[in-house]
Amino acid sequence: MIIFDANILISLATMEESELTYDRLMGLLQDLIASKTVIGVPAPAWAEFLCGTDIATSPVVMGLRKKSAIRILPFDEVAAFEAAFIHRGAMAIGKKKGAAKAPWQQVKIDRQILAIARQNQVSTIYTDDENMILEASRLGILTVQSKDIPLKQKQTSLDFSGLESQEAFGSGVGGI
Repeated sequence: MIIFDANILISLATMEESELTYDRLMGLLQDLIASKTVIGVPAPAWAEFLCGTDIATSPVVMGLRKKSAIRILPFDEVAAFEAAFIHRGAMAIGKKKGAAKAPWQQVKIDRQILAIARQNQVSTIYTDDENMILEASRLGILTVQSKDIPLKQKQTSLDFSGLESQEAFGSGVGGI
């Protein structure tokens, strides 16, 4: 299972199809769906995404909700205990905010998302949030930014590799 943070969903719902980030995200989605990888969306990230009514009804997101590819992950009792452990770990090193430089409210939400990730044994979090990346790194959770997702190749020219010489075309042009 992987996790999408709210900013990834917002990008999917609001970007133009001509943008490279959109291409990267759509290619990733195709790969994840083809490999039947579950895409988890922590409830706090889902709430952040839904705050914008226009983007919440995006055809991309509505299509994903119809598939079994996306699962909304709750912040439940187990995740609350995990968030407390994350907080205590930050306090043990003497920094209430840990590695983050964000306002305290954002740090608390990020910790909820990270607690959900740990609870669900997530392999990767896709996010463009620098503070989330810092906190995840402190906890040993792999993050990937949208700019680091490889672009899928598009056919922009014909591939003639493997055609060593003109002999590959038969007897030649015009019987020469």
